Amino acid sequence: MFKFDFDIEEADPSEVLQSISSSSYPSDKLPETTLAYDPSTEIDLSILLDALPSQLSYSPLSIPGTNIVLARRDLFDARFQLISDSEEREALEERAMKYIDDPSDIVPAVYEGGFKTWECSLDLVQYLDIERLADRRVLEVGCGTGIPSAFLLQRHLFQEKSEPMELHLQDYNATVLKLVTFPNLFLAWYMSPHSRPIRDTHNDSAPPDEKLAEPNLGIAGELYISESLKSAFFQSLKERNVELKFFSGSWSTFIVSKPYDLVLTSETIYRLESLPDLIGLLARAAKEGALDSSLKDGIALVAAKVLYFGVGGGIADFISAVESWETHQGSVETVWEKKEGVGRKILKVLWQEETSDR
Repeated sequence: MFKFDFDIEEADPSEVLQSISSSSYPSDKLPETTLAYDPSTEIDLSILLDALPSQLSYSPLSIPGTNIVLARRDLFDARFQLISDSEEREALEERAMKYIDDPSDIVPAVYEGGFKTWECSLDLVQYLDIERLADRRVLEVGCGTGIPSAFLLQRHLFQEKSEPMELHLQDYNATVLKLVTFPNLFLAWYMSPHSRPIRDTHNDSAPPDEKLAEPNLGIAGELYISESLKSAFFQSLKERNVELKFFSGSWSTFIVSKPYDLVLTSETIYRLESLPDLIGLLARAAKEGALDSSLKDGIALVAAKVLYFGVGGGIADFISAVESWETHQGSVETVWEKKEGVGRKILKVLWQEETSDR
């Protein structure tokens, strides 16, 4: 097990430096993994809707450096649902139950940190707000709480006119997708104008304790979840031509039916052993991109810390692995950077066509 103590608030660099471990791997060699990972599986939207509790407790999440505020499900609320759901509890290994209490703990092939909102995911939102990249078909890899995807969905739904959108989210843990990822996207929809018709209809006859509150991103609240609200969510996405898909399981077994315009991932390069599977998926998902900076599609954005102390992973090893990838030669460019404290970057990755002589 390893644990990251980084939080939304920046860690003290002097304290972080003390956590350097001798277990780090040489940067010129990627170790092979022998762990048995679960295969990739799509979770139907109807299953995620059925998994919603009768009430969602949420709080505002402000994105540093912007005026963006998103509604994020409270972790204590997710924990309460988890311990109350006997079927879900039995589906988890006993040792995985504690990760919702200590979401920074990571055990490869068991729990990959998805209950925590990692700071680099907020960096991605900040960058996406500035750079209007093609987002008709988007994949977020290792999505966890899904904050970048929630932002893209919320922005899409606030536009009067918009193109069809395919938004796919992947996380290793199905429980993370059910308890935090999907609820956060549901909240993004509810905070948009598209929830108004069902709110007005519902509130005409609902008792006081079941009325739907006026969306307010500035305050914490509770959302009463009714079957009619779920149906309205489903119908609203259909009317707006928004396709949401969710996938659990490993990166190596994720099947890409067709390339994505945009692939997002944050805080996923911390383990050298997992880089081959991650880079393989990034290459498959966005391999139609060309090495032309004027193109806006077929790219991957990777948000990460410069170095993950005590683990061995970091940006230098990731870039080296991408540029020497065996089937698709990659090009990496730094498009956003924070140098204070523990350095963080956003990398843009483009891929050449598959070659037969590499």
